[in-house]
Amino acid sequence: MWSLQNLLFILCISLRCVTSAVGVLNVTGYLRREVNISCPYDPGYESYEKYLCKDSCGRGDVLITTTNPVTYKYRTHDDKTARIFTTTISDLRSMDAGKYWCGVKKFLKDIYTEVKLKLVKEFCCVKSTKINGTVGHPLTLQCPYPSQHRDNRKFLCKGDQHNSCMDMTNQSRFTVHDNVSSSSFWVIIAELEAADAGTYWCGSDSQWKVGNYTKMELSVLQQTLGTLEANNPALYVVYIITPVLLLMCALFIVYKYRCSTVKGDEATGRNARNKL
Repeated sequence: MWSLQNLLFILCISLRCVTSAVGVLNVTGYLRREVNISCPYDPGYESYEKYLCKDSCGRGDVLITTTNPVTYKYRTHDDKTARIFTTTISDLRSMDAGKYWCGVKKFLKDIYTEVKLKLVKEFCCVKSTKINGTVGHPLTLQCPYPSQHRDNRKFLCKGDQHNSCMDMTNQSRFTVHDNVSSSSFWVIIAELEAADAGTYWCGSDSQWKVGNYTKMELSVLQQTLGTLEANNPALYVVYIITPVLLLMCALFIVYKYRCSTVKGDEATGRNARNKL
């Protein structure tokens, strides 16, 4: 016969599982990267404890809570103003795919939002290119886009991950030119700096659909003697005239020396004849 304690326990579990998500959040992540799972909640629950759990969301399936917001793989942030509970999962592996639940802890029954996390290989279909530039020189980056995106906002951002990169189009040295006829746009960087090196992402799709953006690895080289000469023609004058002047000075010194030697020999000869 079941004890009263067991019955109460089953009742609490049943009530806890009655509340389900209002809709399902579908999230896509990339293997070996990190992903953010953001779950909104209703007004009035700002001070309640939140958590993220996986699969059946049993006691052992809770991954992280707002009372312990940082672990080796998970970290959380509760934006009480926007009422959004966000969990970041790092170093994604295949086993991390599946069903998750964002939970708001309440007496007897918690409030859940269902999340389905899909993982893909990030660079399977992403166009990637390597570009070299030189400090002090301008550089032009070309970014193609689908013809149906002609009216979309074009973007260029910098960072190792496209979902957390910094927009560069509002920087003073970066200028965007859209060439609708060729379905591509150019970003001109004026006077490259060493700090400009890194990973860039350009495209015309704010949803980051694979195939609609380009990854670029930019290496910035220091100016060499050759580039300095090409960049400053006046250096040719310095490099050519200086050796010529030095050579002329050397020849003049040799000439003067030889002249003085000849005159000395002539004077010696005259003195010898006078003595005779």
